[in-house]
Amino acid sequence: MSEEGMVALLKDALQLEIEGWLFYRDATGTLPEGAVRDVFVYLTEQEEKHRQYINKELDHVQAGSMLDITGLGALKETTHDEVLVDAVRSAKDLSQHEASAIHTGMLLERNSWEFYHTAAQKATQPDEASLYRQLEEWEKLHLHLLEKAYDLLKERIWAENRFAPF
Repeated sequence: MSEEGMVALLKDALQLEIEGWLFYRDATGTLPEGAVRDVFVYLTEQEEKHRQYINKELDHVQAGSMLDITGLGALKETTHDEVLVDAVRSAKDLSQHEASAIHTGMLLERNSWEFYHTAAQKATQPDEASLYRQLEEWEKLHLHLLEKAYDLLKERIWAENRFAPF
């Protein structure tokens, strides 16, 4: 891919990470104290790490250097999808508010995952493809984390409202 194309993709990636960070940060401020809120704090931190890394790589490319993917390993995700599910299970008072925040997070993560998937397919340099594939995996991990929790929370809300699909 041309340098201009790589710069454009990195700028779009940076924008996605900023949007994710802003959403999770703002949602954290509206959620009650507890395990669900703690997961949103974690997601805020992860999006910030991604933003910083992409911004650094964008600076490299704009300065005429090659991508440096040696730092990708340091960004390894340490969570697994049961963390948020356990938070939803253990919380006593969950509402439609938490469900809405989780669902919106799912939409953001799905959009980011699709973007990085497409970017990896467009990449012409191995390091560039590796960068996008790693980001794709992280976003997919976040998406699956949120999907499992959303399904559990939705079922809880249905049960509390005595709604049983036929």
